[in-house]
Amino acid sequence: IHVKVLSAADYSAWVAGEMKKLAAKADDPAKVWTLADIAKRGEKVYAANCAACHQANGKGAGPIKPLDGSPVVQDADKTQQIAVVLNGRTVKLPDGQANVMPAWKQLSDTDIAAVISYTKNNWSNKTGQVVQPADVLALRK
Repeated sequence: IHVKVLSAADYSAWVAGEMKKLAAKADDPAKVWTLADIAKRGEKVYAANCAACHQANGKGAGPIKPLDGSPVVQDADKTQQIAVVLNGRTVKLPDGQANVMPAWKQLSDTDIAAVISYTKNNWSNKTGQVVQPADVLALRK
């Protein structure tokens, strides 16, 4: 057994460094997630970033597009939804105004993969698709 005595400040710095290592490992874009684990994380990401516009029930509101039953969400080509979340999208409305989905590039590849996996498998969307962080990384520009 090796014991190393540290000051409180040095111990706190060591703990912070170890926590960063754990967080980096959890967000490793090469990590392969199960649907259950990534959807659980995606539910939290959705609540913090998406529910304000798309609603907790995924139905949207007014000009905000619903995610529940959305053709883009249900499409087998997951790259379409990844591109929308990463880069945003502007849609012209019939009245001439624009509906803008903001880009979410500030989220990690893991958080984007998680929220997309969650939306693809929540409400009436039961695609069984899992988006992995590596899928997002491949499309990040």
